[in-house]
Amino acid sequence: MQGLIDSIRPGSKIAVVDDSIDDARRTSILLEDAEFEPVAIDPSFPTLEALLAVVAEKADGLVCDHRLSHGATAAFTGAQVVAASNRRRIPAVLVTGYADLDEQTSIRRWRSSIPCMLRKRFKPVEIESALQLTHREQLLGPALERVGHRTVVRVLRVDQIGTERIVEVIVVAWDPVDAVILPADMITSSVGLAVNDLPGKRFMANVNIHARSSEELFFENFEVAPRIPQSWLSAR
Repeated sequence: MQGLIDSIRPGSKIAVVDDSIDDARRTSILLEDAEFEPVAIDPSFPTLEALLAVVAEKADGLVCDHRLSHGATAAFTGAQVVAASNRRRIPAVLVTGYADLDEQTSIRRWRSSIPCMLRKRFKPVEIESALQLTHREQLLGPALERVGHRTVVRVLRVDQIGTERIVEVIVVAWDPVDAVILPADMITSSVGLAVNDLPGKRFMANVNIHARSSEELFFENFEVAPRIPQSWLSAR
């Protein structure tokens, strides 16, 4: 039933995708309080495409929990679902506990296609606003804080969370002090360098440097930054 509807409005059908029956029920109640019609969809589909086909058939928008593999057999995360849904112009909002670094880094991979993310225990007015903002970006383009700008990203160090290699980076144009964490392969897959070669290197990437918080930052299209001219380094 989804193309790109004129607006997300009271009465719009919103898919609820969550591997927890209790959390899905709670989200559905909050959507009803916001005057939407919730449509519960179990995430246990063999592919992401199969899940989104059902969402597109049954709903005008989507609210999806990030962790879908605890109580279901989903082979994908909620961030992947929400990002793919938004690319298909079905407004989607991610719900997350954002409790640990592993969750932060897994979301970061898809953040450029996730305009709005809510923490669990959100209020009805928050989900209404998030769905409207997401839909508005699809209709009118991104707000200033969602626009990527070509800027320098400097890698401080490499670390590991579980089995995943991560990097701490500084984006001077956003904050010259606070480091941001992202999966190392977001860089290595684009620049042809090994993970252990990244510390100290400077790269160019599209980053939404007007983001209001570090969790809203996205990174796209990495490439090795041009060398700084030696004359700049020796200038007095």
